[in-house]
Amino acid sequence: MDMPKKSIQENNFIISKDHTDKFVAHKTRMPIIKCVCGFEILLVPDLKAMDRAIKNHITKHNKASDISELLTEQALILAAN
Repeated sequence: MDMPKKSIQENNFIISKDHTDKFVAHKTRMPIIKCVCGFEILLVPDLKAMDRAIKNHITKHNKASDISELLTEQALILAAN
């Protein structure tokens, strides 16, 4: 039995240079904290959410207290700026 062919619609989007420049500029201004393993956590103004994000990540490390202190220190430094 032959299956009916589905039509495929292709969309081509043209993004102006001005739009991409704004996107890149916006992207580079977002503050992040970085773990020694390379994992990045976006700094958000919600303290409970930041604490939860850090705790979720440190469960992947054996030396959790060292990693927790490092990430918390980075978050506080960035938040103070």
